[in-house]
Amino acid sequence: MSERTNQNEDKKVKRINFPCIIHEINHLLHLESGFFYTVKELAVRPGQLLRNFILNDRTRATKPLIFLIFSGTIFTLVFHFLHIDFIFFSLGDNIFFDQYLKKEAINDWLNGHIGYACLLIGITIAFWISIFFKKHNYNIYEIIVLLCYSMGQALLIITLFTLISYLTKIEFLPTVGIISSYLYIFWSVGQFFGEKEIINYIKSALCCVFGAVTFRIILILLAYIFYHLGLK
Repeated sequence: MSERTNQNEDKKVKRINFPCIIHEINHLLHLESGFFYTVKELAVRPGQLLRNFILNDRTRATKPLIFLIFSGTIFTLVFHFLHIDFIFFSLGDNIFFDQYLKKEAINDWLNGHIGYACLLIGITIAFWISIFFKKHNYNIYEIIVLLCYSMGQALLIITLFTLISYLTKIEFLPTVGIISSYLYIFWSVGQFFGEKEIINYIKSALCCVFGAVTFRIILILLAYIFYHLGLK
């Protein structure tokens, strides 16, 4: 009996924490099997897939960071080869940066590294989710995993609508894709915390908006601090 108990304990899924995240980063360049399975499941039942990945089985779905970066790579390649300019993030024209920390340089880096930009924004969104959904007892690393999948799938949605627009010459489809990608993130995050509770989808949308605003504010504050410290 004790031997069987030990075997069950060995099979128990470990919680996602900082060492686990470092392990995933070390395997970032290894595209594991299950990408199309992951895309399909995220399209029809994201909440179920993500809860299962975090709490039970991590063997079938592509690892979260790999999924996000690979989705971002597909996104970038499609827009590059189709010669389509896409502004994923912009600080706007009313923000002052000194000559060493120009707004254009930040915008160019974020728009040139879509996967990493999504990860950074996902971290600020995860902060708000950890507050709004505190009673669900998921830690910040598990929430970031959720957002890696949701934002990766959102990039694929934009890519799909853009490809269809390019082939059919229907100009408004990319805009539909962008709106659909936002709605997908709201929906997938809300589903993760409970498919049948409407309040979860409302809180999900608020977290995403607050997270995006927080990310923008952080960039502005960093630029302000660097300017006044005279850092080059």
